[in-house]
Amino acid sequence: MAEVKKNNVKMTESFRQAGSTNSGRVHVVPSKNGWAVKKEGAIRALVVTDTIEAAVKAAKNVKTAARIVIHKKDGTIQSNIKKK
Repeated sequence: MAEVKKNNVKMTESFRQAGSTNSGRVHVVPSKNGWAVKKEGAIRALVVTDTIEAAVKAAKNVKTAARIVIHKKDGTIQSNIKKK
């Protein structure tokens, strides 16, 4: 497996790709105004909703999403769903 040196840290190619913003993952995260839907690596939310259920529904409607990562209120991962 090829290694890439980035910021003085050796990373395997698979880890580099997983951390890229084109990973296809969309996150449902708590925000100060409710629940936010964010593409991985993005600063701004695509949508902010009052409930986690509405945020998950909005995340499922993101066309470029391959996976939806749902976080708990404390920020830890609750589930990681492959979009069908």
